Amino acid sequence: MSNRLIPPPNLAPQAQNAASPTERIAAWCDLMDTCEEFLLAGLRRKIGPDGDLQAAYRDWYQRQSAEKDRQWLAMRKRFHRDGEPHAL
Repeated sequence: MSNRLIPPPNLAPQAQNAASPTERIAAWCDLMDTCEEFLLAGLRRKIGPDGDLQAAYRDWYQRQSAEKDRQWLAMRKRFHRDGEPHAL
């Protein structure tokens, strides 16, 4: 299985078909909350116990947004360069 990006079917994670839509949404929200906790913990570690966590979060968010904007612009330019008619 070395050098394989997708596992064979017998090793792939199984979907929870028995979960209701409400349970799936709850699981998604729990995952999002956990990710936010990791992000905040990482920022707290970076700024120290006396740092301004809200300011660190705003700075992080601004950098992430700017990076996404650069990625979208690069993709738009690439599509335009390649002749994609709907990539204004």
